Amino acid sequence: MLRDRQGLGWLFKVIALLIIGGLYAGVAAAVLLPRLPAPYAPPIAESGDVVEVDYRGWFPDNWRTFDTSIVAVANDNATFQKAASFQYRTGSGQYEPLTFTLGCRGGSGCTIVGFQNAVRGRHLGESFSVTLPPKDAYGLGDPNKILVRTLLEEVVVTETMNATTFQQRYGTQAIDGSVVTDTAWGWNVTVHVSGNLVTIRNSPVVGAVITVAGKWRARVVTVDDFADEGRGIIRVQHLLTSADVRRFVASDRSGNFLVDSVDAVARTFTVNYNPEVVGKTLAFDITVRTIHKAKR
Repeated sequence: MLRDRQGLGWLFKVIALLIIGGLYAGVAAAVLLPRLPAPYAPPIAESGDVVEVDYRGWFPDNWRTFDTSIVAVANDNATFQKAASFQYRTGSGQYEPLTFTLGCRGGSGCTIVGFQNAVRGRHLGESFSVTLPPKDAYGLGDPNKILVRTLLEEVVVTETMNATTFQQRYGTQAIDGSVVTDTAWGWNVTVHVSGNLVTIRNSPVVGAVITVAGKWRARVVTVDDFADEGRGIIRVQHLLTSADVRRFVASDRSGNFLVDSVDAVARTFTVNYNPEVVGKTLAFDITVRTIHKAKR
């Protein structure tokens, strides 16, 4: 069968014209039509930028919130149970995004390095979560501030000190024959003054249930006036349970502390005078609210 060469020639011409026309139309569109704007890319937080973030800080081991910039989180104790050290902010404007310069090292408003590193490289409007080990958060803490005590504790009955120490401990001047309250144990203390020396005598009632450090109950088991070479020994049974672990911040003559653990088998409990966030793994839910770019 013979090919229709004339017909094929016309077909090739039509195809060529279509190709040339398409190329011409593409070039004309590129030259004459307005260019579309590039897709919006939210700014990224970089060192030197001033950023504002909302956050919730919480402990991964017990899910309790220790701090937040969000008033709804602060007021919602059902969803966001609070840690012992959580402090409610008062006054207008207290719950606002945290503002800091990314890359700052100390000074007012500068947050911990681990928190900053988590924000660096994030986009405006981005929400994310991060977990920081102690070394990237508030450090490992002072082991000398973590003490193990016995649940059956012994307290001296009679003690002698100078007038300055007495005033520091009891917050008042020593007056001979007066009775003061021991702020740590809650029982009465009788005072005898001889010159610059002050002798105090703790006077609990055997069997009485007292409140220790204003936070938990204990029972006075015995009072032995003749023990310890006549200084006397009071035995107090602390009524602590595992439910009391990190439930409150207590205070005694050494400062603020938390009950870190209760060991019913060993009959001991551990108190920690480090701040609650120190030595702990922390988690943060963060949202980048604004980024003010630094001049570069």
